[in-house]
Amino acid sequence: MIEITFLGQLVATIAGALAFVSLLLVLAASAYVLGAAAQGLEGLAAPRGVLPEVVAGRARILRSVALILGVLTFAFVIATSTLGGTLTTLTFAAALGMLVRSVVLALSMLAMRTAAKLEGGRVVQTKALSAARAAETAALEAKAKKRLAGEDLRAELRAADAALTRLREALGTLVDARAALGQKLQQGSGKGEMRLVPEVARMRDELTLRIELGERVLTAAEAAAFRLACALPIKKLVRRRPAEIAGLDPTAPGNPEARLAAATAAIDGYLAAIAEARAELEEVTTRRPTLPPPAPDAVDEDDDDRRAKDPLAHARADIDVIEAAYRSLRERAELTRLGLQAQKGLAEVASAAGVVSKQAQAFGLDEREFGLLLDDVARAERVSSIEPPVRDGDLRVLVDALSRGTSALDQDDRASLGGVVAALRSIG
Repeated sequence: MIEITFLGQLVATIAGALAFVSLLLVLAASAYVLGAAAQGLEGLAAPRGVLPEVVAGRARILRSVALILGVLTFAFVIATSTLGGTLTTLTFAAALGMLVRSVVLALSMLAMRTAAKLEGGRVVQTKALSAARAAETAALEAKAKKRLAGEDLRAELRAADAALTRLREALGTLVDARAALGQKLQQGSGKGEMRLVPEVARMRDELTLRIELGERVLTAAEAAAFRLACALPIKKLVRRRPAEIAGLDPTAPGNPEARLAAATAAIDGYLAAIAEARAELEEVTTRRPTLPPPAPDAVDEDDDDRRAKDPLAHARADIDVIEAAYRSLRERAELTRLGLQAQKGLAEVASAAGVVSKQAQAFGLDEREFGLLLDDVARAERVSSIEPPVRDGDLRVLVDALSRGTSALDQDDRASLGGVVAALRSIG
């Protein structure tokens, strides 16, 4: 009989050595099976979306943890339990430690592989969503670029041209058929076969009626395609209008000079686009359809109305209006920029006046004249807070006055100070 005690208390007995050996074999076999299962789980390929190095590193950590738990189990059994003699206790402790190591390793490997698979699924899903968003963004950007370039408008124009080509071909087929019927009618009349002449004449008349109707449709279709071609440059211009002109608003946030520079550059680019649209519109002249001659009894007012509704003339007028508006806006932006420069120059004049104030005693400056100088500077600052000047003459006077004031401040004698005062008074 082999007694098993735990902390000095008898907990179980084993019938004999054979039963003890059987128990050891069961523990060893279980440890081997679980260890093999853990090794098989570790040898599986890393799930998609998870790096193999990450899985291998986690497996190493789990093996270390399982080994530590196995050693702790061996030490715990040695310290707290006895199975007969010392040798049997050591053997049982070793077998139980191996079993604990294998159980922990197998369960932890299974949990790690499950977690890695879930993580890989999340990574794959995240990458798929990111790729879908990137593809959608790229598609939207490409669509926006094509829209700004007028690709959809050109596609409509190409479709209209293709329809016109098919219509012309159909009309050509009808004209050829009518010519063939005319020849057959002449041949029948010449040979005396009058029996088929009425039928052939009726068919020719029907074809003539259809050809006339088709020619009217063709004329209307050509006019519609011409209107579409004339409208294409205008639509492209409207789509490409610059959004940076919002920076001309005085209440807009940001640095005024930077906003003015961006708006000016955008307007210059848009003016260049207007020139390109004008050149493109001139190329449309070759597409002008050939109008049928007017009826003899047509009223002159109808001709005037037709000329007034010319799509090409309307498109040219629209481009002229757009260009005039943006050129006026460009001039306004330039005037605003000059006004900001004027304010900056007046601030520099005020700073120079402060320097003159500090050195007034050394130069023997007349206090009354210096007081007038300060009054004029204050008045100039109040003027600079008003809206920028809108007349070129006022701008020229302001720039000339500032130039004379700056030249006077660059000198050191009393006469130059009088020049500053005179220049500032001329601003007022």
